[in-house]
Amino acid sequence: MSISGILRTAVAAVAWLAAATLIALGGAGIVATANDGPGTPARAELTWDGDREVEGALDAATEQLQVLADDVDGLSRTARDALTQMVAGDIDVLQDSVAHGTLQLAGVQATAGDLDAALAGIPYTGADRELRVSPALRLRYDELAATAGLTDGLEARWAGFTGQALDAATLTGLLSRHDEETAAAAREGSAAHYRQALKLLDASDATIAKSRVLQDRLAGHTDVSTLRAWLDRNAAYDAALRTLYGALLTSKGRVTADVRAAFAAEKTARAGLPEDTRALVVIMSDIAQGGLNQAMIAIEEARGSLSAALETQRRLREGIQPPE
Repeated sequence: MSISGILRTAVAAVAWLAAATLIALGGAGIVATANDGPGTPARAELTWDGDREVEGALDAATEQLQVLADDVDGLSRTARDALTQMVAGDIDVLQDSVAHGTLQLAGVQATAGDLDAALAGIPYTGADRELRVSPALRLRYDELAATAGLTDGLEARWAGFTGQALDAATLTGLLSRHDEETAAAAREGSAAHYRQALKLLDASDATIAKSRVLQDRLAGHTDVSTLRAWLDRNAAYDAALRTLYGALLTSKGRVTADVRAAFAAEKTARAGLPEDTRALVVIMSDIAQGGLNQAMIAIEEARGSLSAALETQRRLREGIQPPE
C-alpha cells in the first residue's frame, strides 16, 4: 500500500473513533437527564407549576395553624385564671371565666375545622405527588398534616375542668359558711340562747349535707380523704354542740350529769377540729390534682405542640432543616 493509502486509512480510523466518542457522550447525557426526574432539585423546572400551587395552599394552611395556636393561647390564659379563682372561692368571677372559656373553646374547634379544610384543599398530595411537587414542599406538607387532631379531646377536658372548678369553688364557699354558722351558734349558746343556737346548728347541718354531696361527686376524680376528714370532724363538733345545748335547754341552764357529760364531749370534739385553714388549702390541692391540673396539662400540651409546628414551618420556609 502506498503512503497516501496508509494516511487515508489512519484518518478514517480517527474519524470513526471521534464519532464513537461523541455517540457515547451523547448517550451518557441522555441517561443523566433521564435520572434527573420531576421532583428532584436537579430538575426543579419540572415541578415549578405544582410547587406554586402547593406553596400558596401551604401558606394559607399555616395561617390557619397560627390562628389555632392563638385561640389555644387564649384558652390557656382563661384556664389559669379559673384555677386561681377556684382556689380563692370566687365563684361569681369563676362562672364568668367558665362561660368565656367555653366560648373560646368553640372558637378553637371552629378553627381546627378550618385547618382541616385547608389541609384537605392542598393539591397533589396523592401517590403521584413526587412527580408534581418538590421534596421541600412535600416535607412542609407532611409536617403540617401531622398537626391534625392536636386539639382533639380539649372539649371533654374543659368540661371536666369547669365542672370540678365550679364544684371546688362552691365547696370552698360552703366550708367557709359552715364555720360562720357554727360560730354564730356557739355565740348564741354562750349567751344562754339555746333555742336560737340549735336553730343555727340546723343551718350548719344543712351546709355539711351540701358539702357531702359535692364530696361524693368529686370522689370519682380526686382524693377526697382530707375533705371527708374535715367534714366528719366538723359534723362531730356540731353534734356535740347540739347535745350540749339540748341538755342545757332541758335542764334550764342547770349543770346536771347530762350537761357535764355534754361539756366533756364538746371539749373532745373541739380538740379534733383543725387549728387553722391549712386543711382547706390541702383540700383545694387534692381537688386540683384530681382533674383540674390534668385539664391544664392537656391544654398546655396542645399549646406547645402547635407552637413547635409553627416553628417547623418557619424553618422549612427559610430552607432550614428542622431538628430531629
